[in-house]
Amino acid sequence: MFVTRRDLLTLAARAAVLPGAAEFLAAWSHSGMTAPPEPPLLGNYQPKFFDAEDFAALQAFTEILIPTDDTPGAREAHCAHYIDFLLHAADAVPALQSRWRDAMKTLRQMGFHGAGAPRRAQLVETMSGTEDPVYRLIKELNTFAFYTSRAGMIETLDYRGNTFNATFPGCHHLEHHKV
Repeated sequence: MFVTRRDLLTLAARAAVLPGAAEFLAAWSHSGMTAPPEPPLLGNYQPKFFDAEDFAALQAFTEILIPTDDTPGAREAHCAHYIDFLLHAADAVPALQSRWRDAMKTLRQMGFHGAGAPRRAQLVETMSGTEDPVYRLIKELNTFAFYTSRAGMIETLDYRGNTFNATFPGCHHLEHHKV
């Protein structure tokens, strides 16, 4: 049997008047128009690549690099979780996994793991001044994790997708207008 467009439209019109159709169609029509709900918080997350102590240190480090203020930070973006997941999935790149294991070993030797919040912030600041390789490694992947997350891309940068701009506003920073 061949079904025409007219048959499909007739069937859709009949289905729309069935009991319960309004609720179904409302739920169905809106499901494709919004982003999926955010997954539940990762409160009971079990690290896959790092041990619990290294994961806690990584989480603290990422939160120092991108703290929460009036916008979300690394905690809300789950940057440490992303890094852990990525490294767990990087079995084909053992050199990358080795660099991260060495980085966490270096942090442990510096006393980062057992330090309190003020000392940790001081250690990160010291490492940032010399662009320590461990600092750079964590900073690069943390920055990528943050700005590709919903918290970084949408809530912080206010990215709205590929929208049409009628005009380009240009740069409003006077220091960028110098030639």
